[in-house]
Formats: sequence, structure tokens, C-alpha cells
Amino acid sequence: MFRSLLATMGLIWGSTAEAASYDPELTWRTITTEHFRILFHQGEEQLADEYSIMVEDVYATMTEEIQWRPKGKIEVILVDRTDIANGYASTVPRNAIVIYVTAPQEDSALDLYEDWNEAIFTHELTHILHLDTVHGTGKLGRAVVGRIASVNSISPSWIVEGFATFQETRHSAGGRGRNPLADMIKRTAVLENTFPPLGNMDGYQPDPPAGSLRYLFGQDFIQYIADTHGEDTWTRWVHAYGGGIPYYLPSKHVFGEWFPAMYKDWKADRTLKYEAQKQEVEAEGIREGRILSDPKASSTAPSFSPDGEKLVWNCYDMRTGAAIWMSNGVGEQIAVHQKRAGAKNFTWRSDSQAFVYAATHVVNRFNTWSDIYL
Repeated sequence: MFRSLLATMGLIWGSTAEAASYDPELTWRTITTEHFRILFHQGEEQLADEYSIMVEDVYATMTEEIQWRPKGKIEVILVDRTDIANGYASTVPRNAIVIYVTAPQEDSALDLYEDWNEAIFTHELTHILHLDTVHGTGKLGRAVVGRIASVNSISPSWIVEGFATFQETRHSAGGRGRNPLADMIKRTAVLENTFPPLGNMDGYQPDPPAGSLRYLFGQDFIQYIADTHGEDTWTRWVHAYGGGIPYYLPSKHVFGEWFPAMYKDWKADRTLKYEAQKQEVEAEGIREGRILSDPKASSTAPSFSPDGEKLVWNCYDMRTGAAIWMSNGVGEQIAVHQKRAGAKNFTWRSDSQAFVYAATHVVNRFNTWSDIYL
């Protein structure tokens, strides 16, 4: 994920801002390698040591592929302040990557990985190399106003996040480009005629998959272009746009086609793929279900009680927020069981008279932890 200057300045500018952003009880140390400064706090010593080896290997591969080496060392901040897997990168005021060290859980589109740290670092380093690349007028602008001058940083979000997701998939045995959950989202969009138009690939919409559009569909479109126009075609793009005119996307120059034409072919290709899958399933026979929740809400983690008499699930609605819902075992008597509560998963007691669920909450203002509730 790439954040704007204002969103990241407080995290990487100086000690005062860092103290305001992270738990003041954390004590920070640094490991320096040839191209990185790795900042970590107590409890992350072994992980930082592992990173000190891994980051240089990934750097060698990625800089050779993207054909760009940033000036100065890149800061890598390892922080354990949340049970939610995430990370982000910034090129202003300096090149920096923040990694929240928790690995993703099984209900996430991120959960297909061989080595989580290598996968997320590859994603975030791609942002650094992509957005730091500057030529021509952009290079002149950087000499005048500093690092804020970057044509690549004002690319469409589906290119910024899609390219990093493409690289995380390309250079690992997992990645969101191979994740069955991501594939299901794209298949559903085709079959329900909600495939995002090119103008909405950035995913600024409240309806699912919302912000995931730029990652999942961006990666898929970028992969399609790489498959049809050559493996190194996106390296050419990074350098062409990085030295070009802001907001003018040189797709005809780099790919030989404009984006709208390639988008049309990509959508047709994916429609053929998923329609064929639909026909295979229909040939085996379909048992229709019944929707219990609001189709526009995001519902997860359904769980039947051991005796089969109850069904509980989590549901998030843009209007009312999160809640835990319950019905009987045949999907009737549907009602909110607990308001203002969000659950990641449920486990029932053996007598079916109680369940526990995991949920996150803020601790000491700085941390977001998961706990178990009865």
C-alpha cells in the first residue's frame, strides 16, 4: 500500500513523530545493511536478523528487473502493534517501508503465501522502486522541489497497487494473483455483470470488493498485459511514464495499444474463462441456496452450533456498522444477536449454549489486538 505524504510523514520523519505514532514503551534499535536501515523494537530481534539477509536478496532481484537503484539507504521499520497483516511504503521525505509483522489470517486475500515476510517486502519494495524512478522533466523537477517530484507517484491506483501485487505474485509461490479467494471475487464480478469499468479500476466505491479492486483487478489486468505483450513490458512502462508527462499514460508508446482496447480484450478473455467454469458447475447440477443477509453488506465466518439448531455469523453494513447475527438452523428467525460487535470467527461450546469469537480492539491508544470473547 502506498500512502500520501501527509499520511506517512508522521511515521518516518523524526523521533518526535515516531513517539507519537508508536507505543512510547517500545525501545528501538537498528541493523544496517548495504542498502537498508532496519529499525525494530524489543521482541523483534530474530525477525530483524532474518530481514537483514532477506532484504538484500530481494533488492538484487528487483533492482535488476525494474532497472532502478534508489539513492541512499531505504528504511525498513518492523513494528508489532496490530494483529492485522499490513504494510506500506513511502518515497517522501525519504524511501521507507513499514511492515506490521503479523501474518494474514485464513479469511484474507493475502493468506496464500510461502514466506509472508518476503511476499510483503517484495510488494512494498516494488512501490519504492516504481515511484522513485524518475527521468526527464521529472528529474529536473526533483532537483528543484525535492523528492516530491515524481510522475510515477501520480499513476492511477490500479497501476501502483496492481503492479506491486503483480510482483508479489510473480516472485513467490503464492500472492494474490494465485489466491482462490481473489479468483472467486473476479469470477463473481463476471457472472453477476459487475466487472469494473476501466474508469473505476481504482476501486473508490462502497460496494464489495471496494478498495480491493485496485489490487485484485489491477494485478489481473497487468498480468494479462504482461502475458500478451512481453514479460519486461512493465519495466518499460515504469521508465517511460517516469520520464513523461503527468497524467498522460503512454500505453500506445509502450504496449502498442491504448488501455481501453487492451481492457476490452482482457474483459472478454476473463468472461470466456469464467463462463466456461460456470458451465462445468452447471453440468454437475446446482443446489440453490437462500440469501440470509443483506446482499450489500459484508458477511463472514458463518458457523452452525454442534446440534445444528443455530447459525451465527458476522456482518458489516455501511449504514449500521458491525454486528453479530443469528438464525435458527434452517435460516429462519433472523435477528441481530449483538450490536456494535465485529467477529473474525466463531467457535461453539459443545452443548451449543454458548460460543466464543475473536475480535480486535484498541489497547493503550497505540495498538490493535485480537482477543476472545464469550
